[in-house]
Amino acid sequence: MNTRFTRGRALRVAVCLALVAALSGCMQLHVGLTVNVDDTVDGQLLLTAQKSLLTARKMTVEAGFAELRQNIPALPPGEESRYEDAKLYGSQITYRKTPLSDFNRESLKLVRDGDLYRFTLPLDPQKYGGKLAEQNPQNQQAFLRLMSFEISVTFPGRVLDSNGTVTGRSVSWKVDANQEKPIELRALAEAPPRPSASAATGTNDGSGFPWLPAAGGAVILLLVAVVVVLLLRRSRPTPPAGTGAAVPAQPSGPAAPPPGGPPAPGTPLAEPPRSG
Repeated sequence: MNTRFTRGRALRVAVCLALVAALSGCMQLHVGLTVNVDDTVDGQLLLTAQKSLLTARKMTVEAGFAELRQNIPALPPGEESRYEDAKLYGSQITYRKTPLSDFNRESLKLVRDGDLYRFTLPLDPQKYGGKLAEQNPQNQQAFLRLMSFEISVTFPGRVLDSNGTVTGRSVSWKVDANQEKPIELRALAEAPPRPSASAATGTNDGSGFPWLPAAGGAVILLLVAVVVVLLLRRSRPTPPAGTGAAVPAQPSGPAAPPPGGPPAPGTPLAEPPRSG
């Protein structure tokens, strides 16, 4: 009974190893990411395999790929769609202004650490071939060895360190199938300073003239001046409409006698002229 159990296990292991060599030998992971200054990410991730190998066990390409993907660590979430051409089948994930926090994953880490961006893609056999390892842990080594990786990351700041190829602010890696893999793909780049609270609220931080408060004060003074002018105009008296020339003031005291009339009482009479 023990002999039958051993032979059955050996057969399952042999079949599993053949499956690993067939499937993962043509599995590719392509990643192209751009980190924006606002700590978001744009780009695409493409995971594919050969159609002919996905259907080798009389499965549909969809079922074969779904089974294969169970051996891949969780990928950063995004807008996912099916990818297919004449030879390859897989999944394409598109990132548009995706928060940086979504890239803190077991398969791929892209995080901000103060004024630095840190990118790592671990190539640890313990993270790949999980389902296949249930039959034989050595399958994890084979699964990862037969995979290929093509990765590119562009940062908003200067690249400080990496184990890839640096071109300006971009770092790229190309690791072929059946090739010894490094422990990880890594890069370190400068991150732009985050906007300060004073800059966001428009307060004066001592680095320049406080234009926003000064402009607000000028507007208030202008409004006050307009209100004062309007109030002064309303309080000024307005002459009645339709009046003519001003009537001269009458003198006070007794009225003057009309010309040729009797003299007023108490007035001495003129003496008659004397003769000869």
